[in-house]
Amino acid sequence: MSEIIENMPMSSDSYQCMNCGAALKYKPGTTFLHCDYCGTDTPIDAKVVDEVKELDFEQYVQQFENLNLHSTKVIGCRKCGAESTFDESLKSVECPYCCTPLIESDVHEERLVQPSYLLPFKIKDNELQAYMSGWLKKRWFAPNKLKSRALYSNRLQGVYIPCWTYDAQTETDYEGERGDTYTVTVGSGKNRRTETRVRWSYASGHISLFFDDVMVPASKIINSEIMGKINNWDTMNMVEANNRFLSGFITEKYVLNMTNGYDIAKSKMESDIQYAVRQDIGGDRQRINSAKTVFNNIKFKLILLPVYMSSYTYADKLYHFFVNGRTGRVTGDRPYSVIKITLAVILGIILIALFALFVSQQK
Repeated sequence: MSEIIENMPMSSDSYQCMNCGAALKYKPGTTFLHCDYCGTDTPIDAKVVDEVKELDFEQYVQQFENLNLHSTKVIGCRKCGAESTFDESLKSVECPYCCTPLIESDVHEERLVQPSYLLPFKIKDNELQAYMSGWLKKRWFAPNKLKSRALYSNRLQGVYIPCWTYDAQTETDYEGERGDTYTVTVGSGKNRRTETRVRWSYASGHISLFFDDVMVPASKIINSEIMGKINNWDTMNMVEANNRFLSGFITEKYVLNMTNGYDIAKSKMESDIQYAVRQDIGGDRQRINSAKTVFNNIKFKLILLPVYMSSYTYADKLYHFFVNGRTGRVTGDRPYSVIKITLAVILGIILIALFALFVSQQK
């Protein structure tokens, strides 16, 4: 008989099966904790998000030292330094990035901002081969042995990646110049030519922009470039953070704090603001002489996003795959086959030579 588990604050405790006492793990794509030993499923009371609640950034910054942050068990990798929250249901686990065994004696406690929401894993680990195989088929210059090494690697782990998101209402006053191009004909005789010139005129105005959920990865394991390549997250399906969804998976500790994350988000906003100013100035060219932006009503939250990581060794070098745990979008690094590249170059030379021969025979 199943029992509904109520939501509770994030913790590192393991959850036991009511039937046999074994550790329960979250079953991707469901709202159940699953027992691998007796097959029992225990429902999770997943609280679907109707309205996302943001935290006040300025208030958090000013009162951070006095906040009642949650004490969290963290385990660090001795080799690469990546840190994850410690899940007692994982009795034997490797660092998801460098594959170094994590040692329980390295567990320590830290006071951390807790995630507000998360996207649970949706794709099951036995479905990953199809996604990875499809990605590998498009790697034309990868070695033939790569597929077997990558697809059948036992170094496959699900990791929840921490990300900050920021909202802000921005008001920008600017002054600049609008450039409209026109052409004139100058010179005479052989020196007669057309020149393009710019007529500049003064411009000023006001830009009001609202930024919603500017996302900044706070991971040491996965950088912004990699997250961008698998970034098609269905955040409308987020649920309130519940440790049951994390059971059986690794959860990386954020290495970028909320203030440093905001600096990155602010830089992204400023880039968009500059683009909006240029659009507002109009014309063919623009000069921005001054722009003063005020950031109001700044909000933030910490969320967790599901990523499968697979690593494999080829020619004594470690390579990685990263798979969006919701959609199956894949990215990663892989070696190149010198033989395939050489053959492709030779084939290209042959085709060019044959084409040149064909052209010469047509004359």
